[in-house]
Formats: sequence, C-alpha cells, structure tokens
Amino acid sequence: MKKEIAVQHGNAAQDRIVAAARQLFAERGFHQTAMADLAKAAQVSVGAIYRSYASKSDIILAIIVADSEVMLGDLQGDVDRVRNGQVAIRAAIEQIFFQRLSDKDEGLTHEILAEGHRNIEVAKAISGFCAQYRDLFAELARLARPSMTADEVEGAAELLLACLFGIGHRAFTSPRLDEMSTAKIATSLIMKALGE
Repeated sequence: MKKEIAVQHGNAAQDRIVAAARQLFAERGFHQTAMADLAKAAQVSVGAIYRSYASKSDIILAIIVADSEVMLGDLQGDVDRVRNGQVAIRAAIEQIFFQRLSDKDEGLTHEILAEGHRNIEVAKAISGFCAQYRDLFAELARLARPSMTADEVEGAAELLLACLFGIGHRAFTSPRLDEMSTAKIATSLIMKALGE
C-alpha cells in the first residue's frame, strides 16, 4: 500500500469517493460494495477511483486516517483544556463519551474493524491510532489522579479505551438510557474508578 494516498486532502473527487464509500460500506458492507457502485455514488469513473486509491482497502485507510485525525485532535484539545484548568476532568470525559455516543457511523465502524481482522494494513492503522488514543487517555488518568503508579495509569488508559470502543457500539445492546444520561453515568463510574 502506498502510505501517501491515505493522507491526501483537498481533492473534490477524493472527497466524493470517501463520502460515498462511508455510506455504501455502512449500508452494504465493504466486500458487498462494487467499485462500479462506488463510482456511481461518487459521480466519478471507476478509473478516477483507481487513480486516487489502489484498492478499496486504501479507501478504508483514508477513512481511518481522516476520522482518527479528527478524534485525536478533539481528544488532544480536551486533554489540553484539562491541563490548563479550562475544564474539569469530569466534564472532559463526559464530553468524550457523549461525542462517541452521538456518532451515528456504527455500521461503518463495524466494517472497518472487521476489515482490520482480515487486512494487516488496516489492522496496523487501527493499532497505530489506538496507541495514540491510549497515550492521551493515560495523560487524562494522570491528570485525574497524579498519585497513580505507572501500571495504574496504563490500566486506566486501557479502561478508557475499552469504554470508548464499547460505548460506540451500544446499539446492539438495546440501550435503555439516552446518550446524555449514559455519558453522565459512565463518567461518574469512571471517575470513581480513577479514585475521585
């Protein structure tokens, strides 16, 4: 895979391709989406897709990069605001949960994770971004309770990362609480686990 294709920005055709892929991959699945259907939805030729992306896997990688850059930027901003005293850690964690709960791309996320189990390049991209999430969650844990040991910080980061993944897939669990209530209660429980 050519790494540079996953980080290209600003091309209108590529933007349409990725937008169409998001919709079709979520609705039909990655492997059930034909390039011809993707081209039609993006209003480009199949050749235009292959000039931008060598394969559907490269389109998935572009989606992962774009989404992760946004999420990591938001998370870094939350950590910075906590560090600078602009927001309480409880409010930051609640906002992180609420944003994830409000994400309506569950179908696409499932497709991407499934592809990560089949495709080593997709797995590496997911793993690389998860390492960055883990580092930011570790920083939040240290800010929440500076007296934690290194192992406790790693455990807290793992817990936060697991919650981020799990809460984003709650539609399968037939949730009884709305998104805001879930974010508030989950945050309260996390804060107790962190020793608040």
